[in-house]
This record gives sequence, structure tokens and C-alpha cells, in this order.
Amino acid sequence: MNRLRLLLPALLDIVIPVVAYFALRALGANQFWALTLAGVGTGLAALVNTVRRRKLDWIGVLVLLEVALSAALLFTTDDPRVVAIKPAFYTALTGVYFLVTCVVGKPVVYLAAAPIATGGDPIRSDAYRRAWDESPTFRSRERLMTVAFAVALLAESVLRVWIVYRWSPAKLDESFALSQLPALVLLAAVLGVVRLQVPTISRIVDGIQERLTPKKEPLPV
Repeated sequence: MNRLRLLLPALLDIVIPVVAYFALRALGANQFWALTLAGVGTGLAALVNTVRRRKLDWIGVLVLLEVALSAALLFTTDDPRVVAIKPAFYTALTGVYFLVTCVVGKPVVYLAAAPIATGGDPIRSDAYRRAWDESPTFRSRERLMTVAFAVALLAESVLRVWIVYRWSPAKLDESFALSQLPALVLLAAVLGVVRLQVPTISRIVDGIQERLTPKKEPLPV
């Protein structure tokens, strides 16, 4: 259940624009405006979350870039295929960011998984932090998972562009729908990689947590 909650935003970013696009097309909107408006919902949600956090982190920067690029496209092009591949820009940029965090600071996966991995338990949170400091295996597994996400994001961005431009503009409805499939396939592959790493990571954190947990004194007889 925790993993599903972690993946829900990514799944919604795939499903909502597609559903919104075909709903708008059914209502008579042309391809350009259907694609543009379909991306507004997820963009506004991300913008609201950024305002609530009151912090301009990398997600906030991506949101601002999305707003700026969307505005620019409205005034510079009427080609719906350009709008259809717009998510590839953010996906690629996010993939590059994930790679950078593997060599600068701490990997994104390590930071993002912390609340779920520790469950708010202060002792386990301490064990999770110490695992990063003390265990080379823990660090390498966290970096491996982050690299897996980065490669998937970069591959998805390339495949999205290839699929949309492989089809003619007249077949944009089909190519837009198909361009979502690589994200689902690659997400499943990454989850497989993550699942293989979790047991080792959990054992490392468990061992440190056991060491940190105060031992109970036996009750006097």
C-alpha cells in the first residue's frame, strides 16, 4: 500500500492528461487545445503543491518551466505534435537531475523513500540516516535505484518524441495514446529493480536499528 501511495502521483500524471485529452476531443476541441488544456490540471496541481510547501525545490523549478513553456507554445506554434511531446522535456530534465544527485549530495530515491522506509519512527529514522553513513552497500543500492529511475525517464522522453513524430499529424490521437505506453512499461521495469534491492536495504537498516534500540532489563524475580 505504501508503494502504491508513492507511485500514485506518477500514475496520475500519465492517466489524467490522456483521459482529459480524449474527453476534450469528444466535446469537439481541436488537437492543439485538447493537448494544451489536458496538461493544465496536472500543472496546476503541481503549482499548488509548490505554493503549499513554500519552497522552490527542483519540483517547483520544473513547474515554473512547464508554465513558461506552455505559455511560449501558445504564441509560437499551432503544431499539436509539439504540445504532445512537451512532457518529454520535463521527463528528460528530471532524469538528468536524478543522475546528478547520485554524485552530488544524496540520491533522490534515498530522500523520497525516507518517510515510507522509516514510518516516522525516530529510532528507525536514525538507523536509516546511519545506514547511509556507515554502509557502502546501502549507498550503492540507493544510487542504483536512482540511476534506474533516471535511465527510465530519459528513455521515456526519447520514445515519446519518436512515437509522436513516427506517426503523421492526422494520426495524433493514436500516437498520443501510444506515447504513454513506454512510461508504464519502464515504470514496471524500474519497480522490478527496486524490489530486488529492498530486502538488502531493509536488512542493513534493521541491523542498525537493532543496535540502536535500548535493551530491556530483565524483570527481577
